[in-house]
Amino acid sequence: MLTLIIIAFLIIGVLLYSFIIEPHRLKQRHYLIKKDKQTVLDISKAYDMYQEEDTIVIAHISDLHFSHWFKPRRMNRIIRSTIEHKPDLIVITGDLIDNYKKWPHRSTNRLVEKLKKLQAPMGKLAILGNHDHLHDGHYFVAEVFRNAGFTLLDNESVFGSDEKTSMSITGIDIESPRVNYSYESTLAEWQILLLHEPDYVSRVTNLHSYDLILSGHSHGGQIRLPFYYAKTKGALKYTDGLYLFGEDTLLSVTSGVGTTKIPARLGVPPEMIYYHLPPQKEPTPKNTQTQHVQ
Repeated sequence: MLTLIIIAFLIIGVLLYSFIIEPHRLKQRHYLIKKDKQTVLDISKAYDMYQEEDTIVIAHISDLHFSHWFKPRRMNRIIRSTIEHKPDLIVITGDLIDNYKKWPHRSTNRLVEKLKKLQAPMGKLAILGNHDHLHDGHYFVAEVFRNAGFTLLDNESVFGSDEKTSMSITGIDIESPRVNYSYESTLAEWQILLLHEPDYVSRVTNLHSYDLILSGHSHGGQIRLPFYYAKTKGALKYTDGLYLFGEDTLLSVTSGVGTTKIPARLGVPPEMIYYHLPPQKEPTPKNTQTQHVQ
């Protein structure tokens, strides 16, 4: 009897933690990417020691899955983190909302006002994810992004530069009728690709031309136990972490900040990723072999 009581309390404790605590434990992860040296350093515990005047910082947010479960205070944490870290560029790699059919009142005002608070000198970019397209929700999400000052990339690229470096950022929306896996981006010091579902990287014909590929979708499994974690279509091969293709084409898959199906996380706290990119002096030849580097 005592054993059953202990087991019951443990189960209740795990459920309370996964529904109430972990979804709000936002982590900030920092990567210093020394591209010329093909080196990636996790500097999360001491990122301020690595800040350099000529380094570009990109804030990567993914899978917010706004719904009636996503409370304003969770978005406030994301906003505070972004303001604190002062990124040069902000990118959102899809799944802004969970399900348009269940969106309360179809009002964009509250969400737009939250997203407007995210600011970066080199701009704010976004792509759509599979959940954004549910029940024709992509029209709604596109309006939200536009009104919040984001540039929505629908199988196209933008070029940006300042006194530090130049970047070409391409966004591929696999649900779009315009989807183009062979899109040629503008030549720049840093070539970056935004791709919501990481497994579709295998369809990118000019993969070798990109330096950094940013993805989400997987939630890292969302519920992750020592002996099991859920995988989802589109992120079966590349579930989370960093993957190196050839010499220096890096795929980064974030576990995102939101939840879907159930408003719980276990073993995979929500995260934002900040990439610290020094200027690249010269492009280097690449091949397409893959290895997991985290």
